[in-house]
Amino acid sequence: MAILVHNQGADWNEQLYRATFDRAIPDPQNPPAGLIAHVAGPREQGGWQVVDVWESEEKFRAFLEGAVYPAVKELGAPPFDTTVTEVRNSLIP
Repeated sequence: MAILVHNQGADWNEQLYRATFDRAIPDPQNPPAGLIAHVAGPREQGGWQVVDVWESEEKFRAFLEGAVYPAVKELGAPPFDTTVTEVRNSLIP
């Protein structure tokens, strides 16, 4: 079952996001297993948000624990909130 992941952090910005992204996905031409789509941008109320679609929650959690959390720790980045929901419909042209 595919999932939609919404990460957001009020204390995040584009520079911190890009530094984390570069560490977690050093070769964007070779994305993590199970990642279907990834988009990111500023939040209207400030901070930063990332929305992903993953093949499964297991693949997302493996990436989060194996790549994102170590990058966040290395950078001393602030915490962020994560919401995971089931994908019920999608259109990827």
